[in-house]
Amino acid sequence: MNSPVVAFTSKYGSTRRYAVALAEQLSTPAVELSTLRTAHDADPLIVLAPLYATRILGRRRIIRAIRSAPGRAALVVVGLSPADDPGRGDLAARLVAATRRAVTTFQLRGDLDPARLTWPDRVLMAALRRELRRTPEAPAAQLLLHSRRLQLVDESTLEPVVTWALGGTRVDP
Repeated sequence: MNSPVVAFTSKYGSTRRYAVALAEQLSTPAVELSTLRTAHDADPLIVLAPLYATRILGRRRIIRAIRSAPGRAALVVVGLSPADDPGRGDLAARLVAATRRAVTTFQLRGDLDPARLTWPDRVLMAALRRELRRTPEAPAAQLLLHSRRLQLVDESTLEPVVTWALGGTRVDP
């Protein structure tokens, strides 16, 4: 492993928390994707990005960074939905396909604090809740119908990412 780079984009903080924790475990700094000029020295490059409704935040920058990385690359998608949500995998797969190279993907859960949502996100959340009232037994409805803070960030779920970054073997410092 030459020089691991942990780059991230975050809107409400969950992805930043994971990026900082991951970087600490890999003994490297976490860099905001917007400040990453090139990933030419990254091996591996690990990009963490949040999922918002039907898109992954920072798509163009992610593609550019992954394309410029000489070694292995991984995309870690952070979202509120369960990690095995098929929609999440589809979005990640489409983004990876756009990079035109092999990229390992990981899925992590993020937090939701309704009090911190921006006005447009509050409007979107209200529309989603109206739709979810039609199927109150659905897992998403159970999760989102109540306007309460959800704390789902679990730094221990970074273990597979750390193992991958270290080449398949975990070595604790």
